[in-house]
Amino acid sequence: MIEYRCTWWAPTDRERYWLRRYTSSDKHKCVASGSYCNAMFEIGEDDILYTKDGYIDGREDRKPPVDDPRWPTACGACGRPFAAEDPFQLFGRQVYVCEATGERTTLDQAPVGSCWDAWWISERRKDGPTGCGYMVGPDHRSLVVRLPGNRDWQIDSRASNCTMPDDNEHFCWVRHGSPEDGTLHVDKNGHTCAAGAGSIAVPDFHGFLHHGVLRDC
Repeated sequence: MIEYRCTWWAPTDRERYWLRRYTSSDKHKCVASGSYCNAMFEIGEDDILYTKDGYIDGREDRKPPVDDPRWPTACGACGRPFAAEDPFQLFGRQVYVCEATGERTTLDQAPVGSCWDAWWISERRKDGPTGCGYMVGPDHRSLVVRLPGNRDWQIDSRASNCTMPDDNEHFCWVRHGSPEDGTLHVDKNGHTCAAGAGSIAVPDFHGFLHHGVLRDC
């Protein structure tokens, strides 16, 4: 049996930045990825700039000129050179910190078992209804857990095999406890549908999150 301890990751007011070049897939298909050509070069961190609505804004003031030698010149997957008209994008990701260890990273690099609040969902609905139809839990958070295979489980979302698709207020997965203190537990004990037994199944993993531990079946 494989086990992963569930750890809580909180957002910081810092953002990590990359210089990104890419070619849209409607213009060219990458022969290596089958999608679009893409390459990024990390340039560091800075304080996040927020909009008046509380969302993360871009930092165009940190974007260097197009003749800066740090801009990628070719796709990182197939090596195809970028054209002059391909975008020069300053790409940012918010930095998160693991409260148990102090480790810092962006969510795309978070380890298996990491848990965080998808605040871009829950913040807009903090005073509204809860349930799988709204992707918000009873505490008005929208919790996500990183699974093996770099897949994410949105616990408060609707399951693909939900048996009550017209009911927005039940929970396909019922969670108890808290990810902050390691007691997060997911089962079917509550206002729920008949889908499954509280497990999560994806191509690379099938298991349960019980008492703060993610275990395969």
